[in-house]
Amino acid sequence: MLKFSFEYRKLGDFTYNILSDPGEIKTYLLKWIMSEWELDHREAPEEHWTVAWMEALPGMKFTLQIIRLGDICPNADLWSVEEFQTGLQERADERGISMLRGVSIEPLLVNRNGFELMDGYTRYMVLNRYKQNEVYVYVGDSKRTDSQ
Repeated sequence: MLKFSFEYRKLGDFTYNILSDPGEIKTYLLKWIMSEWELDHREAPEEHWTVAWMEALPGMKFTLQIIRLGDICPNADLWSVEEFQTGLQERADERGISMLRGVSIEPLLVNRNGFELMDGYTRYMVLNRYKQNEVYVYVGDSKRTDSQ
């Protein structure tokens, strides 16, 4: 079983469980986030953003950063799905209570390219509700090594 060396840090009103080592971040995301996306894809194969994220994740390098919450951009196609919005509001109501009680959260996952939010939509909603200016994020960078 994989063990991760989480640290707990407070930022704004909330506590985060974070990983700092880029290799450990990637291992964690490939294990947990990828399996979540694979399940999402099986349930909703028409959601093209999930496929794009699954293709991008293995080639990314990750860093832990603090960025402005307002700089993060939810995926426009996902954000416009009414069913997603309804479920998101319900999940955010539940998650918000636990976060206010001190339950730690993981950083949001964003793509350096456009700061697109790839994972953490419920946390994103709660962080916005409670007007957090800065948040911990894992930033994925898929810089290409060729001339493009």
